[in-house]
Amino acid sequence: MEEFNLKSENYIKESDKNLDKKVVNILLSLGISPNLQGYAFLKESIKLAIYNPSYIGAITKIMYPTIASKFKTTACRVERSIRHALDVSYMKGKIYNINEIFGLRILEENEKPTNFEFVALVADRLALELN
Repeated sequence: MEEFNLKSENYIKESDKNLDKKVVNILLSLGISPNLQGYAFLKESIKLAIYNPSYIGAITKIMYPTIASKFKTTACRVERSIRHALDVSYMKGKIYNINEIFGLRILEENEKPTNFEFVALVADRLALELN
């Protein structure tokens, strides 16, 4: 388990600046601003999911604790902050911009994605673009 986490902590150092730009552009177009703690956690979780796809299936057991360790907080706060950031986007009505960004009808009106759904969706889409 330690080796697995060690690899995870190094993924940012190897990350592609182009990927960072894409993630930031998506979050900003969805009304998720950098002043929200969930913004940073979403950026990290999307990149973790791209570089370590197995994290998607272990979002609460591996991903949140990994992010919490990096930011010196708790996994519970990571989960709650991500949920709050998505709630803010939903309340602003900007969460539906994801349909335009990806050119697909992903979310219907009044539909709000879970943390898992959002991270998996964005990570899968960006991973396809990288390959």
